[in-house]
Amino acid sequence: MQINWIGYQYDQHDGYGRFGSRMIQALQRAGVQVAPLLMQHCAMPSWMQDQLGLAWDRLTISGLPPYFLKPVPGEGPHWLLSMTEGSQLPDGWAEIINRSGVERVIVPCEHNAAAFREGGVCVPVHVVPGGTDPEEFPLRPLDRSLSRPYTFLCLGDRGGRKGWTEVWSAFYKAFGPSSTGVQDVRLIIKLRLEGNPEIDVIAKAGHPDPRIVFQREDIAHARDIYAQADCFVIPSLSEGWGMPHREAAMMGVPVITQCHSGLDDGHTHEWATVVEGGRRVRIPSDAEAIKGEWVRADTNAVAAAMRRCYDNPLEAAKKGQRAALWLREHQTWDHAAAKLIELMRAEGALEERQADAALAEFA
Repeated sequence: MQINWIGYQYDQHDGYGRFGSRMIQALQRAGVQVAPLLMQHCAMPSWMQDQLGLAWDRLTISGLPPYFLKPVPGEGPHWLLSMTEGSQLPDGWAEIINRSGVERVIVPCEHNAAAFREGGVCVPVHVVPGGTDPEEFPLRPLDRSLSRPYTFLCLGDRGGRKGWTEVWSAFYKAFGPSSTGVQDVRLIIKLRLEGNPEIDVIAKAGHPDPRIVFQREDIAHARDIYAQADCFVIPSLSEGWGMPHREAAMMGVPVITQCHSGLDDGHTHEWATVVEGGRRVRIPSDAEAIKGEWVRADTNAVAAAMRRCYDNPLEAAKKGQRAALWLREHQTWDHAAAKLIELMRAEGALEERQADAALAEFA
């Protein structure tokens, strides 16, 4: 019971890297032997591949954007796990997939499935959601005694796609200006070290409102970012899957988001506060490898949701606890791996008895 998993990298700060490495670990917990590989392995001379024990007569899953996709050696089946943040497939992706020899495409949400199918991909497209690790993101206690202001967190990278401009605007609608508004509240805007050209100047120069914190320093683990917050606000314009809001919710941090693209798993209302009223906008032409439409959140709705959390912190915290429990019961990486194993069994990539043995590990 062995498969190959090809990534273009396994960087913990990269969405594909985190998705692939966590799925590999979950499959291995079920007893599926997974060989983690990079695309470079396919180009090695055959004698090098032999020395590494690489075998291409088994299922190979490439977890990467199509522009990195290459045919693999051997006669084994080849599947692609991919995603897009737009409503349409970027130019050239369908052609790459159709000529690559890939037999199936796996995507993490129905929004992606529609984009791939309607974008001209000729092979079957299947939905296998991602997950979250409850050990990596442990549930924090409900009865925390904190002296800090009520703290909202948003993400300020990815060229604004994570919705930080909407959160910033909503913050002032909910809590007023620094001179006359609510004082015991703050907003952390977390940036990568490289920052974001849209707010680099503001962040470096300092912002006159002391309630706004631009956090530029590198943090070793994502859970330490979420642990600073009483509420995580992420009305992303679009997500291929969207791990941050699920990771925060797994820790019991209340989440405010909107139902669109990978943000919506069909159950988002059960574990997050969902704001309505967003409007569709065309994706900017300079957005790299993203095409179609996004949804820009209604800042009035975001502000109202933020104010409710601030005014009712215990109620918000309890909802966060319920969200963490729901995700543990329905959307861990083990749940994701089980769906992938079921697909492999259905398509003959794993023998039925092997798949049953693997699924029994999750029972």
